[in-house]
Amino acid sequence: MYKLNNRWMISSDKYNWVLTETIKPATGKPYNKNSYFGTLEQVNNAIINAVAKDSLSGQSITKEKNTPTIKRIKLLMTKITQDLELFLQEAINEKAK
Repeated sequence: MYKLNNRWMISSDKYNWVLTETIKPATGKPYNKNSYFGTLEQVNNAIINAVAKDSLSGQSITKEKNTPTIKRIKLLMTKITQDLELFLQEAINEKAK
């Protein structure tokens, strides 16, 4: 199992990639939620979607004159995706050594 941070861990079994999310509710004990994926790209997308949802829902996105907001969000998401894919690939290569 490879720990990405305090929220996410990645592992694999014979058939799937396993993404374990530690959920810390406001009340009660933290618990782990496992999600299973066929490809690393699907794991990547699941993390990006969850983090983007958390990040973007808590922020107001200001729009400059004549600048569509969606382009800035798309550029941000593309950069996050590339960074995460690179990180995961390096982690997998390191684990294989």
